[in-house]
Amino acid sequence: MRYFLLASLTLGILHKVASVGVDMGQCSCMCGADGTSGVLGSTGVTNGASFLDRVRGPKGEVGRPGKPGPMGLAGNPGPQGLRGERGPVGGGGGDGARANSCKDLKAQGIVRNGIYKIKPNEFTTAFYVYCDMETAGGGWTLVASIHENNIDGKCTAGDKWSSEQGVTDKNFTGSGNWQNFNVFGNVESATSADYKNPAYYALSASDVMVWHVPNDIEVSQWNTRAFLKYSTDNHFLNDYGANLQSMFSKYYPLVRAEDSGSAHEGVVSILRRLNASASAVRSLIPNWYNYNYDFSGIQNHISDGGGDMYDTGNKVFYKIGNQNFNQIVYRETYRDLESGVEVSSTTEHPFIMLMWIGNHGGAISNFQIKVQSGTGADGGGSHVSYNGDITYQNLRAQYKAYSVYDANDPSICEVYFYISNTQNWGSVAPTSFTSVDWSTTTDNLLNVVRADGSPQNILMGYTLLSREDDYQVTDSHVRAALQRMMQEVARFNTIENFNCSRTNESLVAPVTFQHGDAAAVTSRIPPSMRAQSAPGYIHFRAYSPKGIPNALCPGVRSDSCTPSGICVGGVNTITDDQSACGDFAGWGGLPTDSPTKTTPDGAAHSLDDINSSILLFTRQYLVLPAKQAG
Repeated sequence: MRYFLLASLTLGILHKVASVGVDMGQCSCMCGADGTSGVLGSTGVTNGASFLDRVRGPKGEVGRPGKPGPMGLAGNPGPQGLRGERGPVGGGGGDGARANSCKDLKAQGIVRNGIYKIKPNEFTTAFYVYCDMETAGGGWTLVASIHENNIDGKCTAGDKWSSEQGVTDKNFTGSGNWQNFNVFGNVESATSADYKNPAYYALSASDVMVWHVPNDIEVSQWNTRAFLKYSTDNHFLNDYGANLQSMFSKYYPLVRAEDSGSAHEGVVSILRRLNASASAVRSLIPNWYNYNYDFSGIQNHISDGGGDMYDTGNKVFYKIGNQNFNQIVYRETYRDLESGVEVSSTTEHPFIMLMWIGNHGGAISNFQIKVQSGTGADGGGSHVSYNGDITYQNLRAQYKAYSVYDANDPSICEVYFYISNTQNWGSVAPTSFTSVDWSTTTDNLLNVVRADGSPQNILMGYTLLSREDDYQVTDSHVRAALQRMMQEVARFNTIENFNCSRTNESLVAPVTFQHGDAAAVTSRIPPSMRAQSAPGYIHFRAYSPKGIPNALCPGVRSDSCTPSGICVGGVNTITDDQSACGDFAGWGGLPTDSPTKTTPDGAAHSLDDINSSILLFTRQYLVLPAKQAG
């Protein structure tokens, strides 16, 4: 009996263990399967664990999920959300469209902005568009958006208005998205990616409207978040095929034009006057020496000059901002359209090199002139430096000079200067005119001067004075020569600025502002381009002087030498002009520019402008038929 009871008790315990085995995996810490506690009241931790190891079998498969429990109580309702835009309009036809344009929907009584379905003509299928039913009478159909996906990526993937069949291909054949029948993107994400729908080419239109809208915002916010809105009201599209595709493809194709150069000849004109007065300058310096412009091949230096004046010398260079030094060829003219700089020289006696510095908006901080010379003095003789200021009428000049003499060779006097005229030229004088490098010997001369402080509308120059053997060119000689030259420069009450306008090859339409104004547009134009831009227009096909087109200048007419800085739809010119390439082309400006979120700088737009999309709308103006006579 004792053995029977013991066996029964043992079997009962085993049955108990088996019955709780299903829960062991779920309560291992509590039940001792990890060896941290006993089992069923056992006082031996190790024995309990080993006991379980012996009695339980292998782990079975995971069972099926149990039935879900009863639903909990409903939570309190959340706050009511904003009311959405009106949904698409259906009915009226088998394809769900009942209008050919937003203007048609407006006439049917639709008054809320939103996304609707239209069917412009019998040749197109119905599609959804965004309609503006409020601005300037409403009825505007969104046909496209221009969005810069990466301002630092020039004509990269996603630049559908420039690189991916954009303005044109690399051969400038005029086959891009501005003038073809491609469509891309979708209306809901028109502020997040480039967008073009069939209304761009299939919908008849008379006028264009532009919105500037921050990137990546909901459709319902476009209207209220747009920071500029303006439209044409002269119905100009009626004369150019009644849509943007026809205007670009038939009337203003985006193809390369001839290089127009620049109409600016201010420096050349001044040099002509100085050449005419050269004898008067020479008469002010006794024993003047007429050096020889002896050279072979390209004339960019003086080999000897006669009388062993040089071993090789008078190599003249100029530098614009962070660019490299550029050595001039005598009598050649150089233009840097972006900085408004023109450089030229004359081989009269004295030799003169002039650099007109426009530097619109003070975009570039400094300009330099450098002269390198190996002299015939070969370390002999003497040298002296001068510096000073001269005024004549409205002109002010500052100069530095370096003279080598008393070496049994013709003397050499290098004179560096700038001339400003605040009253007539609108000059912004340099804040400093310094010697970056300056010689301390009579041979192997290296002199560099720099004008700092973002100077604007000034002349910077260099002239070479000389006297016969052993005669010193004195400071009084330098001042007399410069003052006589200033008499000729003073004849130029204005120095003609660069005129890069090619509006005769473009289409310019005036606009009326619905949100913002001309001053708001001007404040967003980069400082270096404001003098060459006029707010209150939409400018189609703005050409650079090199003949490279930009499709559209939103809000401005461009007379700029670099329209890519204020226009959109740059051309794929990676091989010869990378800065002009991209949907927002040159809006990023130069590496030295520092725009803020709201303020442009130098040649760069503000970050808000760069991170915005340009929405293009069109609308048909209904012309009533003329009454029949009688």
